[in-house]
Amino acid sequence: MSMEGVRSKQSIEMAAVANASATIKSGFFHPQHPLTRYHYSEASTYPCAACERVVTGTGYRCDECNFNIHEACLGLPGSINFGQHREHELTLGRLGASRGCDVCRETSQAGCYMFHCSPCNYDVHPRCIFLLTRGRESNGALKATLKAVKVTLKIGMFGLKVANVFTGGLLSPLLHPIDYAIGNM
Repeated sequence: MSMEGVRSKQSIEMAAVANASATIKSGFFHPQHPLTRYHYSEASTYPCAACERVVTGTGYRCDECNFNIHEACLGLPGSINFGQHREHELTLGRLGASRGCDVCRETSQAGCYMFHCSPCNYDVHPRCIFLLTRGRESNGALKATLKAVKVTLKIGMFGLKVANVFTGGLLSPLLHPIDYAIGNM
């Protein structure tokens, strides 16, 4: 695709997402220019400067620099205490060179943002911190759901074992591995 075609595609996409309602100044993420609030369509291809995921829904944009950021990412704290790395506080900063996340092992390119521990040389994506924090909060609900699934499977296995008796053991080759797997959940 030619540069003209790329610009044309971006213009069409921005026309679809342009719904400016607020302009703000971000001292941390983008101090050079004001950011305008946009509603990005589901077809958006603009990556978020903070988390590197495509911005959809509400976000902010600098038309001069093609800078895009999720509304939630704009509110990221400058530093954080992270349960997976309790030794030191992690500081949010812009990468000068590509670095890998110590949680998900994905590499982020220079110019993107990561939480960093200087003494330990430990790096974490903002999205990984969010996912792990949410995972810890919902851990109790997840355990309860898994327990309910296991009980349901055991009841189903009981029914299959009864059916197996009536079929003269025809289902036995299937039932033993399934029963073993449920018992080890």
